[in-house]
Amino acid sequence: MKKLQLRVGFLFIVLLLSFSLTANANPVSLVQVASYGGSYSHTMESGNGHTYILPNARTSGTSITISSSAAGTIKGHYYWSYNGVNLDLGTFTATSMTYNTGNAYYTAGTLVLVLERVDSTTTDYPSVSYTITYNN
Repeated sequence: MKKLQLRVGFLFIVLLLSFSLTANANPVSLVQVASYGGSYSHTMESGNGHTYILPNARTSGTSITISSSAAGTIKGHYYWSYNGVNLDLGTFTATSMTYNTGNAYYTAGTLVLVLERVDSTTTDYPSVSYTITYNN
């Protein structure tokens, strides 16, 4: 029962984070639980935020690849959850059209990836399509 409460609490926190990151812009937001080896394609416009919950990420072998239609238009933020502890792992900008990230985490747990648009690129690229692939 305690594990269920922790998971529900974590999901609630993730939802709050995803909506708070995009609250000042367009209210459209996506929250998706990703599976090993899964690929997920979406289009993101200015002000959108997309959250991916990546369960059972591991210390070795965890890899996330982001392929986008324009380099430097998507930024990401990682959060790590294990045994009820949430860590902020920092941000990045996908500087190329194929960007590999998400390696070397502490122990088996849940990795949360929040993607947003880079503000300075929205005039030149109002809409960016991308694919995220989660391998482990």
